[in-house]
Formats: sequence, structure tokens, C-alpha cells
Amino acid sequence: MNPLDTLAALLKAPMGLIRAATGKSRAELFHLLPHDTAATLYALTAVYGSTTDPAAVICAKAIEDNHHSLDTLIVIEKLAKRVKSSRKKWQLRRLLCHTKGNPKQIKKRGLTLLVELATPRTRKLGVSVSRYSDQLWSMRITGPAAMIASLYDPVKNADDPVDALHQAITGGRSVETILRPIVTIPLDKADTVLDGTGDETVFSCSDGVTRTSCEIVGARLDDNWGFALIHPVEGPVDLVRSKRFANTKQRVLAAVENPTCAWEGCNKPADECQVHHLLPWQYGGHTTSSNLTTCCAYHNGVNDDDPAGPSTRGRLERVDGTVRRVYH
Repeated sequence: MNPLDTLAALLKAPMGLIRAATGKSRAELFHLLPHDTAATLYALTAVYGSTTDPAAVICAKAIEDNHHSLDTLIVIEKLAKRVKSSRKKWQLRRLLCHTKGNPKQIKKRGLTLLVELATPRTRKLGVSVSRYSDQLWSMRITGPAAMIASLYDPVKNADDPVDALHQAITGGRSVETILRPIVTIPLDKADTVLDGTGDETVFSCSDGVTRTSCEIVGARLDDNWGFALIHPVEGPVDLVRSKRFANTKQRVLAAVENPTCAWEGCNKPADECQVHHLLPWQYGGHTTSSNLTTCCAYHNGVNDDDPAGPSTRGRLERVDGTVRRVYH
């Protein structure tokens, strides 16, 4: 490869150049490269060179997947400079890195996103919960000033504000959370789903016998437990209890498979999620358990529904029996 070909390859696929420069000081890069090139590369390594920052890693992969050039990254960073909030900067970067196109197209898309990010968010009455992996959660409530003040007053000087708020709301009475356990029974890979449209699913089992879902778990079924049948390829196929779940059966199955939103990194519990069609109805998808999953309202809204269309944020699909986000 001659020097011109080498330069063209680096400009078209800049992540290799960025990774090579990551860890070098500004002075080292200025010693190796022309001033403007060194300054540009140093700024890009600070944003996309990290291997531990999840946001940087996601953007770097998207840059490579969408074959973005060095010119495109320069356009993205010029747009990002116009955003004050660090969170919104990364939001803009992620959206643009996942957008296919040349620098001109990326700039056009970015200018539209800048308007959307600058639009003030309208406050709505409600409550939101942030759930963290260390089992410490936080709750944010938005409501009329007088009511929030009345809730804040008994906790603002308390040593244990959570307990103080609990006491103020419940009057000292305990609040009980009732759990409903469901046992998952894996099916043999050789088992074939013959009919999943009726009240029970019918299987052709690997021993040559045709059985219903109730018959498969009958020996282990009692009045207080439920059994979810999870196929290793097709995903959830049936839920059996001593009493029918009727129209809620598919929702329960979706929650059994994904107790939280199926979008990676989202901890919204299934009880607060929507039932999402992996292949939407308008594109030929059916309301079967293998085509359903739990998804929070936000990720349901940003999911790229069209399986043949451009993938900006990615879309949930079932891959080898597991629901995960993919890009096309």
C-alpha cells in the first residue's frame, strides 16, 4: 500500500488512528503531526478513545459500523460544541454516530437534533424512580408546590429522610409487597411447537409423544405456583396455572422472560413496561409470545420498528431465543 492509499484508509476509518493516538500527550502529538491535525486528533481521542466509558465505546462501535470518516467526526464535534449539557452532548453524539450518511447528511440531521435538544422540557405531574445496581433507588416527584412542600417538611431535617417520609405517608403502618413466584421449565431443543394459538400450546416432544403444555408440567403443578415454558430458540411459548390467566397470559410470559425492560441498561420493571411487538403488526408481526417482550414507554418509542429501514437507535429482536438490541 502506497502512502496515499494509507492516508485514505486512515481518513475513511479514523478509529484506528484515534486508538493509536489515545494515551499520547498533546505535546507528543504536536511533535509528530502538523499543528491543526494534532489538535483535531487530540480532541477526538479525549471523546472517543476511552475503552472504559460505555458512551465512548458505544459511539466508537457505531462509527466503525456506519463507516464514518474523519470529516464526519469533525462535523459531529462541531455540533456537540453547541450543546452545553454533557448528557445532551453524548445524546447528540450517539444519535449521529448511529446515523448513516456522509458529512453533509450528518450535519443536516445534527442541526435538526440541536433544535429538538434545545426545546425546553414541559414538566408533567408524576413520579419517576431511578434504580441502581447496588439496590439503592431514588424517587423524584413532580406536583403542585404546596403539596410537595407538605411532603418535604417532615423529611428535610431528618437523619433518615426515607424512613421519615414513609412514616409521614403511612402513619407508621407497614406497606407489604406481595410477590408472585413463577417457575421456568426449559424445553428440550428437539421439542416442536405444533399449535400455540389456543388456550394451551401443543408440542411434538422429542420422545415422539404429542403433549399439551398442561400435560408437560402436570406432574409438578400445584394450586399456588405457575410454570412458564421457555423454548431455547422460540422464547416464551406458554404459561400454565391451575387457574387460567386469560388475556394477561402473554404479558406475564413476557415479564417472566424479561423482568425489566429488554433494552440493555434499562432497569424499568416489567410491571411498569409496555408489551412490545418485536416485529410490529404493520410489518407482518403477530401477537404471539415469541414476538412479544417487555419494553418501557421511552425505549418502545425510540425503537426502530421497520426491520428493513435505517437503524438509528437499534431495534429489539429475538436472537437465538434471547431478546436483545441489534443494529442493521
